[in-house]
Amino acid sequence: MLYPGSAKPLYEQLKDILKQKITAGEFKPGEALPGERQLMDTYGVSRVTVRQAIGELVNEGLLYRHHGKGTFVAPKRIERPLARLLGVAEELTLEGLEVEIKVIKTVIQDSTPEIRQELQLAEGEPVFWVARLITAGQQPLVLDHSYFPLTIGRLLQNLDLSKDLIYTQLELYGYKISNGKQRISAGRASREEARYLQCKAGSPVLVVKRTTYVEGGLPIDFSCAIYRGDRYEYHVNLQRHPVGLENKNVK
Repeated sequence: MLYPGSAKPLYEQLKDILKQKITAGEFKPGEALPGERQLMDTYGVSRVTVRQAIGELVNEGLLYRHHGKGTFVAPKRIERPLARLLGVAEELTLEGLEVEIKVIKTVIQDSTPEIRQELQLAEGEPVFWVARLITAGQQPLVLDHSYFPLTIGRLLQNLDLSKDLIYTQLELYGYKISNGKQRISAGRASREEARYLQCKAGSPVLVVKRTTYVEGGLPIDFSCAIYRGDRYEYHVNLQRHPVGLENKNVK
């Protein structure tokens, strides 16, 4: 029920009601939201109010628009811990999500200075580049660019990269993957990235760069993954350990 005399604007009241219904599971992920006319009649508000409330929820990532079909409840935001080394598709599969992988490109190309540094390659040494779009819950989630030394790339060329989990397959080939170095930063989707991720150009994204090593410290993979910022987040558990402070007045 909305309260016209409240200090809170009507669109915010409607937004709160819709958000509560989404949180409570009354509107389920992937389910179409009632149409504008139905919401107007149910809550006695104008079309402008309905559109403003829905627009706010779309911006928050709780709803998404499908052109020509309506507005739908977005899949729940995916949360992943930082401490575990998993491939992109591997971590989503372990979440129990329905994952689909579309291979956009596989090609041998020249390496950039950044790739050479991360993979410890000589100047002029080429790499095997795999670009894949990964969807979860039937919605695009991440655009992944992975670069491998050619010794690894020749193995991957024999695999169906739309189905096979790369880390798992490399371990089956005898590579003992041990650790990774990862950097996470905020970014804005380019036009090309937005086209694949089905978001607006300039939308917030998470840029995750990772170098993966086998035992002995040899790098075998450098990746740059672009995640939709409204659908994915990392979390980390922190513990407090007493430290010595020279200035005892600091708290």
